[in-house]
Amino acid sequence: MLSAVYIYRAAHLMMHEYRNNAEREAARCADQMLGRGGRDELLTWFRIWRTIVVMRQAPTGLPT
Repeated sequence: MLSAVYIYRAAHLMMHEYRNNAEREAARCADQMLGRGGRDELLTWFRIWRTIVVMRQAPTGLPT
């Protein structure tokens, strides 16, 4: 199981590389792991996907 720091870093890199499609790409990777039967990998991709969702909801910039 990867630490939260690695999950956050992977989510950040996915958002940088795939931009608006980062959530979809993480879900696609999780789906591939589900098909292969890789439970640990599936959970890792699910955590990355969930982190991307949370990071997109976080407010950015200074409060007004």
